[in-house]
Amino acid sequence: MDLKGQRVLVTGSSRGIGKAIALELAARGAILVVHGPEESDELRASYQDACRRSPASIVVCADFSQSEQIAAMFETIRQQLGGLDVLVNNAATQNPSPLIDLEEKDWDYVLTVNLKAPFLCAQHAARLMREGGHGGKIINISSVHASAPRRNYAHYSTAKAGLEQLTKCLALELAEYNIQANAVVPGAVATELTPPDRQAAFATAVPAGRVGTVDEIARVVAFLAGNECDYLTGASLTVDGGLTLGFCASRRDL
Repeated sequence: MDLKGQRVLVTGSSRGIGKAIALELAARGAILVVHGPEESDELRASYQDACRRSPASIVVCADFSQSEQIAAMFETIRQQLGGLDVLVNNAATQNPSPLIDLEEKDWDYVLTVNLKAPFLCAQHAARLMREGGHGGKIINISSVHASAPRRNYAHYSTAKAGLEQLTKCLALELAEYNIQANAVVPGAVATELTPPDRQAAFATAVPAGRVGTVDEIARVVAFLAGNECDYLTGASLTVDGGLTLGFCASRRDL
C-alpha cells in the first residue's frame, strides 16, 4: 500500500483516530494535509509528527460549522499542492443529550459538522480530483452507531447514518471520474474521548473482548486509499471486533 506522492487531506487530524490515520498515511509516503478547527498545541504536534514522516506535508485550519472556511481550506490546498488525491472525512463532534431534552441548536451543530461538512468537503475534493484527471479516493469515517442507536446520541447517530448513505451517493455519481468512495465504520476505539472505565464497559459487549486501537482503524483507511481498491466503491467496512454482531442497544451503561 505505497502512497508515495499522494496528496491526502485528513480532516480532524490533530488527535485520536484522525491523527493515527494521518501518521499511517504519511509513513506510506503520502503528502499530508493536517487539519484542525483552529490553531492549537495538539494540531501543531500532529503536524510536526506528520512532517517527520512526510516533510512536504502542510497544515490547515477550518471551522467546519462555517462553509466559507471549508471553501478557503480547499483553495489553500489547490494553491499549495496543486490538487488532491485522497480525502478522509474524519472530523466529527459529539454533544450527548437525552433526545427529549436535545436543543435545536445542538441538533443543528452536530448535523452540520458531522454530515453537511463532509458533504461539502467531498464536493470540493471531487472537483479537484476531476480537474486532475486521475481520479481519487474519498473515505468517510462513520460509526457503528449509524445502525445501532446509542442513548443520548440521536443527532450523532442520525448524522452518521446519513454519512453512510452519502458515501453510496458519492460512489454512484463519481465513478465516471474514477473516484471511489467508501466508509470505515469503527466500533469502540480507545481514544482521548473514551475514558478507561467506558472502554472497559464497551469491552464486555465486544466478542473480541477488547476495544480497538486507533492504529487498527488507520490501517484499514490506508488499504482503502491505495490502488488495490480501485474497484471497491460504495462499501462500508465495519471494524468493531464483532461489536455489532451482538450489540444490545438497551444497555444503559454503553
